[in-house]
Amino acid sequence: MKHKKLLLVDDDELVLATFGKGLGDAGYDVRLAGSGDEALGMVAEECPDLAIVDKRMPRMSGFELGRRFAELGVPFIFLSAYSERDYVEEAAEIGTLGYLVKPIDIEKAIPTIEAALRRAKDFAALRQSGNRLELALETGNIVNVVVGIIMERYRLEQHEAFEMLRSRARAQRRKVKDVANESLDAWYKLGALKPLKTGTDKESDVLDRGAYPEGDLAET
Repeated sequence: MKHKKLLLVDDDELVLATFGKGLGDAGYDVRLAGSGDEALGMVAEECPDLAIVDKRMPRMSGFELGRRFAELGVPFIFLSAYSERDYVEEAAEIGTLGYLVKPIDIEKAIPTIEAALRRAKDFAALRQSGNRLELALETGNIVNVVVGIIMERYRLEQHEAFEMLRSRARAQRRKVKDVANESLDAWYKLGALKPLKTGTDKESDVLDRGAYPEGDLAET
């Protein structure tokens, strides 16, 4: 099976060495870049399956590089020591497919990376077909970030994390995107994301049921 090509971009040499090695040991083909300019040069030669970009770098910031990647059609996720909501929202608006928070745990990071790779593949297919891409991009970014947070925190598969979010939306007769937005608020302000309790119904989710009022909107 062909190894997926990852581009890791960080101005911290220690992160490049340790995280890069961990990704390589996990079976990925990893290329390293110490700056945004270096990363753009590498992308011009060969486009990776996914770029992992540190948000805070000198000269060209991770956000600026992310915007350039979005214009070039390079799928990417952000890597940062910061997890404030404003940063996550801006990252989602730029078009990131995920968000990893330092310090990195390789085992927890891999599900997020794999989910981003699958999402990137889906978007590539949509671009080729020209159908529903704009809608998918518009509604999917915040949901992707929240699903990624749940996956990384509780070591769940993408479909399990998304099903938890969707179950909460259905139970409240609300849209998935609306619940995802409030979930970010809850994660930062109320700590409302919780792991599944053993022995509970399969349709239970990681969101605190008391954190959201019942709504009247039907469907997800």
